[in-house]
Amino acid sequence: MIRASSAARSVALCVVALALTASGVVGQQWDGSGPASGPYEIEIWKGRREMVLREGARVVRRFQVALGYNPERSKQFQGDSRTPEGRYYVCEKRPQSSFYRFLGISYPNLDDAERGYVKGLISANEWADIFVPYLRREVPSWRTALGGRVGIHGLGGRYRVGDWTHGCIAVSDEEIDFLYHRVSVGTPVIINE
Repeated sequence: MIRASSAARSVALCVVALALTASGVVGQQWDGSGPASGPYEIEIWKGRREMVLREGARVVRRFQVALGYNPERSKQFQGDSRTPEGRYYVCEKRPQSSFYRFLGISYPNLDDAERGYVKGLISANEWADIFVPYLRREVPSWRTALGGRVGIHGLGGRYRVGDWTHGCIAVSDEEIDFLYHRVSVGTPVIINE
């Protein structure tokens, strides 16, 4: 399906290109792979409910995780309780949250934004609000129909069994402490099915 608003998207892309040129971001693009910030990488396998923290090729620690209520397939839109799949990065660190500590991940990424745009879930401007922060490795817009505020967090002192989040990845409070004090903003996060 081709969207009728291709003219609006073209205008938005021109605005983005001008903004990137003016800000000096052009040429500093991040491809979502390799070390972005610090020596660590986080990889998650949803089917196994497992997360691994790596430092280079060395596995530092393995974690058992809980996912969204609806863990099958990748996140499509806000409220679907699915955990996304793809290449992301830690885009923010919150020392206090409802679930103890929070490592925000860069959902939606460029693939999510493109899918959302093609399906008519987001506008060209909303697509740009995801695209520009991605290039700068900042927090993407979390105010679209695609949803946001997805991350890795603790339990907040609660006892939980099974998949119970609204799309996030949950570990124990002790484990989120371990991660929080090691990873930095920009750390790659790869989520597999």
